[in-house]
Amino acid sequence: MFGGLSSGLMLNPAGLANPAGLAYPARPERDLFASLPAGLIIASAGLAALAVAVFVLRRPHRVRRRRAWRAACYTAGGLALVLGLGVATNAYVGWAPNLEAAQIRAGLPDTFRPSATLAANAPSPEIIGDKPVTDQGTKQAAISSIPDGLDPSRRLADRGAVGQYTLPVAESYHLPGHDLLVYTPPGFDPSGELAYPVLYLMHGSPGSAADWFATGAPAVVDAMIANHKITPIILVAPSLRASTGSDSGCLDASEPGGSQVESYLHGVVRPWVENHLPVSISRARTAIGGMSMGGYCALDQGLRHFEDFATILSILPYGAPGAAGEAMKSSQAEIDAVTPLLYASTLEGLERSPVATWFAVNQAEADGRMGQETEAIVAALHRRGLVAEVHVQKGLGHTWAMTIASLPAGLEFWQEQLSGLGNL
Repeated sequence: MFGGLSSGLMLNPAGLANPAGLAYPARPERDLFASLPAGLIIASAGLAALAVAVFVLRRPHRVRRRRAWRAACYTAGGLALVLGLGVATNAYVGWAPNLEAAQIRAGLPDTFRPSATLAANAPSPEIIGDKPVTDQGTKQAAISSIPDGLDPSRRLADRGAVGQYTLPVAESYHLPGHDLLVYTPPGFDPSGELAYPVLYLMHGSPGSAADWFATGAPAVVDAMIANHKITPIILVAPSLRASTGSDSGCLDASEPGGSQVESYLHGVVRPWVENHLPVSISRARTAIGGMSMGGYCALDQGLRHFEDFATILSILPYGAPGAAGEAMKSSQAEIDAVTPLLYASTLEGLERSPVATWFAVNQAEADGRMGQETEAIVAALHRRGLVAEVHVQKGLGHTWAMTIASLPAGLEFWQEQLSGLGNL
C-alpha cells in the first residue's frame, strides 16, 4: 500500500524523521515513571512479593505475625504490580512521559517552562474581541523562512513558553470545557512586529486540551527550531469535548441543546487567538493538525474550511466521523457531508484555495482500514492536483508515542509549504 504515493521523509532505525542528521527527539525526555525497564522492574518486584505471600507465608495461619506479614506482602505486591504495569503502559503509550507532563495533566502551571505572554496590544483574556491584533496598525513582518542565529547548543535552555487559559464561552455552545493551551517559541516577540505561523492541534478521544502539550509537542518544536529545521511557530490546543462525551469529531450537534464544537472552534477559539497572540491571519500561514479523532477533525475541518487553513497535518486519521461523531448529526445526508472519504473528490473550491495535506499512519495500520481510507483520500486529492503525502511510522501503534515520533516529519512538511510562500 502507498506504493504510488509519496511516503514523506525517510525514517532512521530509531523511528524519527531526521534527513539532515541533526539530533532532535522523536520522544520527549522521560523520567522513572515513563520508563519501560522501570515498569518491568516494579511489576516483577510486585510479583515476587505476591509469590512470597502465597508460597512462603501461607502457613501457619494461626501465627499472628506471619498473617500480618502475609497481608503486607499481598498489599505491597498488588500495588507494585499495578504500578509497574501502569508505568510500562505509560512508557508505550506516551501519555505522560515526565513530571512536566504530570503538571500539565493536573492543570498546574508548567514550572519547567516560562509562562506564555499574550500580545502587548491584546484585549483582556476574558474578551474575545472583534479586531485581531494583526490589524491594529502594527508592522507585521510575516515569518516564513528559517531564521539564523539560533544556536543548537542552547536548545535545552531556550525553551518555549506555555500558557493555559479558560476561554469565555456563551452557554449557547453547550460545552463542558473551554480549556486552551498555547505554546510560544523561544525568543517570542509579543509586540506584534512579527506575525507567527500558527498550528491548531486537535486531541484524540478520550482526550483533553492538555494532550499535545503533555505528550511532548513543545519539546519537539523547541529542538526543531534550535536545529534550524522549522521557523518559530505558535501552537494552540483547544478542548473538543461535547456534552454527550469526550468525542465530538469537532462537529456541531444538529439537535437543539447539543454541543456546538465546530462553531466554537471558528467562532471563539480562532478569534481569541487572533486577538491575544501575534499570529498571522493569512490562511497560508495557518495550519490545523490532530491525532486519531483529532486527525479526522483536522482533516475534515481543514478541507471544509479551506478558506482558513492552507496545511493539514492528520495523524492516525479516520476518513469518517465515527459513531460518536455520527451521533452529533441527525441524518445520513448530514453525516455524508462531514465524511472526507466521500467528499474529498467533489468539495467545491479546493482548486481555488488549495490545501496541502500530510498524513501519518503507523506501519501496523497501514494495510488496514485506516491505511485504505487514507490512500483513497490521498488519491482523490492527487486527482485534483493537490499536494498530499503519507508518512508511515515504524512501530509504536495507535499511541501518543507514535504521534510525537511522527510530528517532526509533519512539521517539516509544513515548513516546506511556508518556505514556498515568499513574503505574502
